[in-house]
Amino acid sequence: MADVLDTSMKHTRLIFLVLVALLAPVAQRSAAAESSILPASVYPSSGQAGTRFDFLADGFQSGERIDIWVNTPDGRALPARPDSELQRRVARDGRAAWSWTAPKDAQSGNWSLVARGQRSGVVRVGVFTILPPPAPAAPDANAYPAVGRPGTRFVFFAAGFAPDDPIGFFLTAPGSEETLVAVEQPRIFNGRVDWAWTAPDNAAPGIWRFRVVGGNSRFEQTLAFTVERPAAAVGVNPGRGRAGSLFQFFADGLQGREGVIFWVNRPDGRAEKATVERVAVNDGRAEWSWIAPDDAPPGQWSMVVRGVNSGIERVVLFEIR
Repeated sequence: MADVLDTSMKHTRLIFLVLVALLAPVAQRSAAAESSILPASVYPSSGQAGTRFDFLADGFQSGERIDIWVNTPDGRALPARPDSELQRRVARDGRAAWSWTAPKDAQSGNWSLVARGQRSGVVRVGVFTILPPPAPAAPDANAYPAVGRPGTRFVFFAAGFAPDDPIGFFLTAPGSEETLVAVEQPRIFNGRVDWAWTAPDNAAPGIWRFRVVGGNSRFEQTLAFTVERPAAAVGVNPGRGRAGSLFQFFADGLQGREGVIFWVNRPDGRAEKATVERVAVNDGRAEWSWIAPDDAPPGQWSMVVRGVNSGIERVVLFEIR
């Protein structure tokens, strides 16, 4: 009788261990899906074009490779390369460390770098800022904020002028000639000039420059600041859904009522044509819906809409659970 009980208990323990082994990967995949998008640490958090940024992120699959791309301040997604291809390989503990050097002509503003595990589909996002080029050496001058969108009110000061100097304000827009302009609330006290200027709603994106000249002393200061391209709004409802769900999208910033094409980027990195429904494009805004296939793999997806005439692309991120 004891032998029978002992044999029965062994069989029970064996079945239990088999069940644990089968269920463990499911639990791990579920946990990975729930936490698939987390921040990556970035150092430094800001720097000028040409700066090397170091990134650190965890949660990837041991030994897998990562793909990376950057999102620019004007909403474009661009492929990126780490400073060394060896940095694409994830360490045994699931951590990845890599560096990326901003191009010399990198646009000023808020950037993000996205890293995605090729096997796990885990996504990590590092956010950082590219600062505008420094103004020429000056005793004392500044612009605040250094970066803003059309409609932003910029406040400036510059010191080193003669106390009784009549001041001239000259403004240069990107790709344009210098123009004498009237500014808001100009004031001079003890050789320091303060003023403000509001960027028009149609202000060209890029680096602008104010040159301030003393009429008597001929002393001058030049201050650089950046006007960003207006952020193009995109969205999806719901942001997370299951395979077979209906997702409704919109994207601004296209051209008039131009024709558009769509595709999706899957968690495994493959791009495939998207069959969408109820497409409407008016005044540069596209609205459409898409039903996720019943066999759509879980993970981070992106829907891309491209204007046929303008070539403008908008990317909308969403998740299939």
